[in-house]
Amino acid sequence: MGCPIPDNASVVSRFRLTGLAVIAGVTLVGATFYGIGISHHTDAIIRQILAPYSNVLAETGFAEANAATWARIAKQHRVAILVEPADAAPFAFDALGESLSPVSIPPSSTRRYNSLRTVRSNPNGDRATFFWTQTSSRRVHFSLLAGLLITVCAVMGTAFWFLQRQLKPLGLLNRGVDAVARGDLNARVPVVRADEIGRVAESFNKMTDRVREMIADRERLLVDVSHELRSPLARMKVALEFVDPGDKKVALVRDVREMEKLVAVLLEREALRSRAGRLAGGEIDLDAVARDVAASFANRAPGVELTSKAPVTMYADPVLLKLLIQNLVDNAVKFSRSDSRPVALELETDNDHVILRVVDDGIGIPAGQEERVCEPFVKLDKARGHGVGYGIGLNLCRRIVELHGGRLELLNRQLRGLEAVATLPRWQRRSGSQVPDDPARTH
Repeated sequence: MGCPIPDNASVVSRFRLTGLAVIAGVTLVGATFYGIGISHHTDAIIRQILAPYSNVLAETGFAEANAATWARIAKQHRVAILVEPADAAPFAFDALGESLSPVSIPPSSTRRYNSLRTVRSNPNGDRATFFWTQTSSRRVHFSLLAGLLITVCAVMGTAFWFLQRQLKPLGLLNRGVDAVARGDLNARVPVVRADEIGRVAESFNKMTDRVREMIADRERLLVDVSHELRSPLARMKVALEFVDPGDKKVALVRDVREMEKLVAVLLEREALRSRAGRLAGGEIDLDAVARDVAASFANRAPGVELTSKAPVTMYADPVLLKLLIQNLVDNAVKFSRSDSRPVALELETDNDHVILRVVDDGIGIPAGQEERVCEPFVKLDKARGHGVGYGIGLNLCRRIVELHGGRLELLNRQLRGLEAVATLPRWQRRSGSQVPDDPARTH
């Protein structure tokens, strides 16, 4: 069913029309109630008219005093009559003038209208009771009540449908905002009307395009700068070979290595972004990969303990899986305390998924910051020890997990420490999971 309102009508005018429809419906309901009330007054008026009319009929019947006269009166005036003579047995007739048993009077068709009966008697003790059926308006009361209920339901249902139709674009806009909040800057809101809501949807789409372009420009700048820094860093390393040994040379070498690591991480991140949707690899032994990673942290406190309940094999990119485990373990070791227990590296599997858990006993993450730390270049409170690193490791981990079609969750433990849980599909299609080629997608 189409809507008669033009698409560019304002939201205010739409609600005004809805209000008018509701008012019209309420008016109709009120009119119906008024009609029912009037019907009661009509009954009272009919009873006043029937009083002298019944007197005339009773006088005629009592005057002739025979059953044939009462039968004729019943038939002519469409009224059921019960006659109770003082000195004879009672008799009765229905509205067609047919004889009835006095015990069955009034007839079943008129029992509901007893309030419109009139009783007349004469000085001899004879009594006649008239059951007026055709003049009663009560038979329409139930139909009026049914019509009232149907009208109310129709009015409210129409108003609800209309409001739902008018507010549907707001629901679409809300879903688009939620998608952007989850990091999907490819989300678009359909512009279905030209009113205020339609203009907001159009502005929202323009905003997401602009934000995506800005983030893409920032990412491109970081990658370009990283590429350009490789040559100066190489020349600096060569020049440092000619510097005399000493504390200054050690500090310079350390700084150059830090810059090399940062450049490598940035380029690695760009390479991972460019691979989105093109997962390479094959069936790997995740136990062996995890064992190699745990061995590489053997000399770093507090150490790593690997727990695997069963051999774990899966289809994945071995290089990326190793990088995922290495970054998660490195993050756990980096933020452990001096008295922390060894980092727990756990592998579980079922028919469909592989669950990788990295549990530490360190400083944890402030409540409410679990998603934020997965954004690139985010460092939390330095006073709590969060200032180390580049703020890219967890972002890389999330990208790798999403590239494999899984999800990464960071859970604060009850007392202290953090639990990182990566859930990955055990078997992938050769083409890999589809992840939007969006540099801003971080969670």
